[in-house]
Amino acid sequence: MPASISQLAIGLLCEVFLWQSGVPIANLTQPAQTMQGIGASGAWWPLDLYNYPDAVRQNVSYLLFSSDALGLTSYRYNVGGGGVGVGVPSRAPETTYISTTSSNYSADPQGSYFLHAAAQYSVPQLTVFVNSAPPSFTTSQASCAGALLNSSIPLFGTYLAGVVQYWASQGIHFAYVSPMNEPDNGFPPASGSLSCTQEGMVVVPSVRPTVVQSIRAALDAAGLQSVLVQADETSTQVQFAVEADLWIPGAAGSIAVISHHDYLFAADTALQAMGDQGRYLSGGKQMWFTEICCFVGAENSTDPASALAYGQGYDPTMLSALQMANLIYRSFTLTGDAHFDWWVALSSEMGCSPASDPACATTSNTQGWNDGLIYYDASYASNGNTAIYLTKRYFVLKHFAHAIPLGAVRYVLTPLPAFRLLAFSLPSGGWSVIALNLEPDQALLALDTLQLGTATQAYQTTQDEDWETLRVQNALSCGTVFQMVLPGSSVTSIYFSG
Repeated sequence: MPASISQLAIGLLCEVFLWQSGVPIANLTQPAQTMQGIGASGAWWPLDLYNYPDAVRQNVSYLLFSSDALGLTSYRYNVGGGGVGVGVPSRAPETTYISTTSSNYSADPQGSYFLHAAAQYSVPQLTVFVNSAPPSFTTSQASCAGALLNSSIPLFGTYLAGVVQYWASQGIHFAYVSPMNEPDNGFPPASGSLSCTQEGMVVVPSVRPTVVQSIRAALDAAGLQSVLVQADETSTQVQFAVEADLWIPGAAGSIAVISHHDYLFAADTALQAMGDQGRYLSGGKQMWFTEICCFVGAENSTDPASALAYGQGYDPTMLSALQMANLIYRSFTLTGDAHFDWWVALSSEMGCSPASDPACATTSNTQGWNDGLIYYDASYASNGNTAIYLTKRYFVLKHFAHAIPLGAVRYVLTPLPAFRLLAFSLPSGGWSVIALNLEPDQALLALDTLQLGTATQAYQTTQDEDWETLRVQNALSCGTVFQMVLPGSSVTSIYFSG
């Protein structure tokens, strides 16, 4: 409800008092991008989790897709390349491809199980993504260490359109196709090894427009005009800056989204430049941040606001969760990304044995990897441990998934010294605000609610609390100023009536 004249007067007096007391107040300013999803991928882990008891598989599906749990609004289904040449069985998904005229859609029951689960929970946005084409389409005749054959590009497009068309016939409708992933890297075997550690396929920049155009033409020919194409999921900002001019202009007419990763963890100015470059070259298409994981504090920093680096380490605590939250904040405010995807939703890379060490799952170590939201025991097949373990990243990402539904519009908030703030106008009405306190000490959040309206609910994640419901009625509001003291090292999402 709009504020009355008396409320406005009281609010103005309150703001003057707070201003005179040196308390900064955040105000809504102009709208920014329209948001298009918070997600994670189904790469790799379904190969293991499919072997778990059905009760565990159902629980994992609930934890990822239910609106009562994490509530992902986007899910990336990995179309396997067959795993030929990949020496790690859990990273070698089967391909449905048999020939140009034949497919076997029962070949990947593992990925299909969780794709069905995402659809059953009505995840609003589903994407097909590819690490490698089937071996018949690559120079190595394998699922890694090669490049997409130029002569196979039309067949590759027809194959992917066939995958999308099949699932549509099963009542599962994809919104996007991503035909390449980190296309500068075929992920060949390491020196001295005969096998790759994962699927991968090189697509050189000059060929990427042809690939995108071919996918678009094949989708159109199959009557799938509503399914959109995204590319190119470049690994780093540096690669993006060098290569964007070589492929985006030629692909712009067939592409809906410019997707990228950021595995060099670029500085602020570089992130902003990447967004500007992508939108300029594509004629204003959205930028999406479609994969990230595996970070540690640069130079072993434990400040969540400091620079990050790619590196080994398992950290299920609030530190890693705040580092992720800050990555998302910078993605939305600097690059102007309209979408965020974590890499794999589940991982076994804990670096320790939870079956033999009760503290393993909750204690940081240098042997695992920060690549999952939920973890499971890598030795489940031999020790029978089918427990799953949630990290603080899981709960912090829940704030973003719940507070930023598809179609939400981000609004710029004037900055506050202690916080990183994100505000969204919700498509169903009302507003959400996500407040990141990356500092160790508590701080006062003060928001001008003239546009936001009345606070209705709030949730918080700290090191001690995974998901705490706050009593907004106890907030120290004054007129049109909402005030709440938020603890250090916390993420809080607050909802307003509008």
